[in-house]
Amino acid sequence: MALFGTLALLSGVFPFFFLPLPASSQIGAPLTVVTANVYVDNPDPADFLSLPSIATADILVLQEMTPRWQDALAASGIWPFESSRDLHANTDMKLFSRFPILTARTVSPESADTGGRFAVRYELLVGGRALIVYAVHPQTPRSPRMWRERSAYLRDLAQALLSERQDTPVVVAGDWNTASWSPFFKDLLSSTGYRTTESRWWPLPTRFSIRFGSWTQLGTPIDRIVLSPAVGLDSLAMGPKFGSNHLPVIARLTLP
Repeated sequence: MALFGTLALLSGVFPFFFLPLPASSQIGAPLTVVTANVYVDNPDPADFLSLPSIATADILVLQEMTPRWQDALAASGIWPFESSRDLHANTDMKLFSRFPILTARTVSPESADTGGRFAVRYELLVGGRALIVYAVHPQTPRSPRMWRERSAYLRDLAQALLSERQDTPVVVAGDWNTASWSPFFKDLLSSTGYRTTESRWWPLPTRFSIRFGSWTQLGTPIDRIVLSPAVGLDSLAMGPKFGSNHLPVIARLTLP
């Protein structure tokens, strides 16, 4: 029994020794990006808006957005620019920004194997230069079919990232429904040359169960921000609980 227990422990720890390398720091203009799954059954955005890390964010990339949340965040006046108010068309994702949103484009809308979910590519004008932001929220892999849909979503996302110029600043943010040690996530990073902002040694959990005491320590790291080589990482933090079953991910970045 002791041998089986040791093997079980090693099998659980083993993936943490082979996590992707994180993004590095660079000299550049500061930019704060926050991504959060606000949770569709979370009725009141007041706690979220009261967080200092949210009020000072330059760009918000949000998932499971509802009309009530959309109206409240727009009415706050903090972010003068917002993505389309047609939430259904964007898989209930939403982007708020202090910078103008020049274009918005759905990634691979012709794909019929992603469960009706598609990443959205935004082009923002930051300091006279284009910044590309991808909002992502693939299918949660709770069944073999949904697992395949998530894989197809990540396939399309990788192809879109590979089409970007190598010197273009690109930020990919959202609820990936994919753990840091997933081979699909590692393949996306290795094929594109992008880097995650998570720690290589012990990524902090971002999603937790609200049915079992909301212990964030027992959660999984599935919400994250990924960067192209042209974007530097200054710091990363997790925000506090705000009524969702996800924590906000707060990345302080630098743009060339």
